[in-house]
Amino acid sequence: MIDEKALKIASECRHYAMCKIDYLGTGLCPSAIGGNYVSYYPQGRMDLYKYIAAGNVPVTERLINIADTCTLCGSCDKQCYFVTELRPMKVMKALKVYVDTIKKQGKSIVIVEQDEIIKGFQDIVGKQNATNDPAILCAYAKDPCPLAPPVFPRYVVLPKTASEISRIVKHCVKYELPYAVRGNGGSVMGFVMSKGVVIDVNRMQDIEFDEENYCVHVGPGVAAFDIQKSVQQKGYRVNTAEASALMAANIICSGVFSLFSHSYGVSADNYITAEFVGSDGEIFDLNQRSAPNFFAYTKKELPMAGICTKVSLKLHPILDDEQGFLVPFSGFKQALQFVHDLARRRIGIGVGVLGGEYLSTFMAPTSKLAYQVKDVFYKKLGINYIVLIIGDTYDLEAVKNMKVA
Repeated sequence: MIDEKALKIASECRHYAMCKIDYLGTGLCPSAIGGNYVSYYPQGRMDLYKYIAAGNVPVTERLINIADTCTLCGSCDKQCYFVTELRPMKVMKALKVYVDTIKKQGKSIVIVEQDEIIKGFQDIVGKQNATNDPAILCAYAKDPCPLAPPVFPRYVVLPKTASEISRIVKHCVKYELPYAVRGNGGSVMGFVMSKGVVIDVNRMQDIEFDEENYCVHVGPGVAAFDIQKSVQQKGYRVNTAEASALMAANIICSGVFSLFSHSYGVSADNYITAEFVGSDGEIFDLNQRSAPNFFAYTKKELPMAGICTKVSLKLHPILDDEQGFLVPFSGFKQALQFVHDLARRRIGIGVGVLGGEYLSTFMAPTSKLAYQVKDVFYKKLGINYIVLIIGDTYDLEAVKNMKVA
């Protein structure tokens, strides 16, 4: 019953999580909007089909529901093909065929037993938002880290508030359960997996503006694309990184690095304060005197200080005369020297050095077109690097008057 072509596609999913944001304006997967668990998104269904083929997932009520709620609308094909050239619709169809065949054969459905621990989680977040069903657990068993083997958690919990996370952590402490926090895709370092509990913050997507103080408060489930879209409607921008990355996770774990870091700063510069649930289940704010300094460097391995439940970001006004302009270079050394000069003179809002490989990949929707674009840049135009500058009218005039080697 396993479609080998569909299985090959499912095995190539890299957890970019682009199917979890509506960046093309084609709409999100309909069943994912109400499902919340990763298994209801195309990304999760790919993992689910892969584990079904390996014989690691029995036929459960959740598995049937996941397959049945897929409408085969095709949104996943548009979103995924644009980035990876994969066709997840073949996997979605294969999953539905698998489940339909099981139904026709009249095979028994496995009833997943619930223990006291899962019942305790359900008392906190609601019955639909805590599970130990293998059809859900399998989508939290792997991230893109090549060195980290799959780790199936015992439970997955979807909190909605900091108070719920506080109670979840205390419940884990009570039963001595390890836990990990999950965002949109993976850490690529194996940090989002746990043998105990995975706390998925997908439901925590609150956005609260405080324009008087030029800041916006966002929940840990808010992706960079979604917060940028929201603030732009009010004439602002925030400093973000990858579109599908969760803002709180990016700021707390690695800092934000983007073209706008040229003027907006990196790491601690991007946040005003943040709220956490500590390892003891108590809630604290980074503005408290007793709060730990997450951005102080210590050369040793430290335990997780807590789970970020809200972060306050700086709002940067968008100027009416902002525009982008490009300065071509044949060599990297010259391009980098030019960027250093821009930085010393504080010219530009956003600045970055783009290589031909990046430009061709970014501009072209297929690998064939990417090679053609690359050939045009390198061979026909003699352009190996381009400095992209985003700035206002004064920045443009300053760049025009600068000497470029």
